[in-house]
Amino acid sequence: MLPAIAIACIGLAGGAAVAAEPAKPAGPQVVTPTRTIPVGTVIAAGDVALKPVPLRPAADVLQSLAAVVGKEAQRSLYPDRPIRQLEIGPITLVERNARVILRFRQGAIVLTTVGRALEQGGMGQIIRVMNLDSRRTIYGRIAGPETVDVGS
Repeated sequence: MLPAIAIACIGLAGGAAVAAEPAKPAGPQVVTPTRTIPVGTVIAAGDVALKPVPLRPAADVLQSLAAVVGKEAQRSLYPDRPIRQLEIGPITLVERNARVILRFRQGAIVLTTVGRALEQGGMGQIIRVMNLDSRRTIYGRIAGPETVDVGS
């Protein structure tokens, strides 16, 4: 198989110069960092690019820039290595060991207390938290910055 070569041809068509479009890479493309991205960095559009690959990528390798931009690096990402789904995640709203508001809702009743996050996480993720009044470890869903919904 010969490599794809883009040829720029300039000809005259009714007196106007016409240039051929460059050849588009055939086959699948994967998202790769353009620079080293440290853990905890929010990924911007300039940090990633699509790179053609010769074989079909693994199922967890991302193939869309939209799926990556605006997410946070959960692991260090290195240039020219495809980004996998588990290597990125939502922006961290709750840091590990941070004091958080634990919120319990039942109909129109809302109870709040103070807790400590035992894990970090982003919007909608379920994390372990400790109720500082009872010292019990419970699970809750992150509802906002330093806010965790617990219970039903």
